[in-house]
Amino acid sequence: MNYDESDDDLDELPERPRQVIPAADRELLELAARAIGAVRVEDVEGENWVNLHFADGSVAYAWNSLMHSDDMLNLAAMLHIDIAWLGDSDVLADGTSSEPTIEDPAAAARRAVTRAAAEITKQHS
Repeated sequence: MNYDESDDDLDELPERPRQVIPAADRELLELAARAIGAVRVEDVEGENWVNLHFADGSVAYAWNSLMHSDDMLNLAAMLHIDIAWLGDSDVLADGTSSEPTIEDPAAAARRAVTRAAAEITKQHS
């Protein structure tokens, strides 16, 4: 197959829809981020994640523990949050946050851990 530059028209690519984090999820993410030491949570316009700024000057880019399983796992590890599966219907994080797993067990685990992290911040405020 020969590559023909005339076939490569980048001007005609469809625009990606703008993403907005719902206000309740944004608040949950901020509380969870504060539990791991974020001093500032920066919204990224048009994206479904935030950037976390820490006192030492480091930044965690494109963070969203409600959507990205790696962010959730790191959050759980840093805060020693235990995850327990309650049969086939619920996941429990740190004994404080239970989420139904009916539609998406991974999403339920991400939300349960993020809620548990948010509770840590609330308890220490």
